[in-house]
Amino acid sequence: MSQVAAKKKLSITDERVKVTARFKEQGSVLRGDSEGTCEGFEVELALESDEPQPEIAELIRLAHRMCFTEAALTGNVPVAHRHYLNGQSLTVDVK
Repeated sequence: MSQVAAKKKLSITDERVKVTARFKEQGSVLRGDSEGTCEGFEVELALESDEPQPEIAELIRLAHRMCFTEAALTGNVPVAHRHYLNGQSLTVDVK
């Protein structure tokens, strides 16, 4: 947020972000069918600024669009897996 504010030459005196994640685990490790899932995230953003409200709303919109983490969490981002055991490559079917 502060990087985007600096680029737009907007003054923010305080910025607080709270992220809450909801995860769920089901199945059994011993049976080999355990699975972890992410049920979602909540992002709460609080700012202090004397800038006009429309400018801050636009700042927040841009910050969400420019956030690499948010893009990775909400998009279809490929994940490459490489596994090693004792320094040797190990093939594991992760699906």
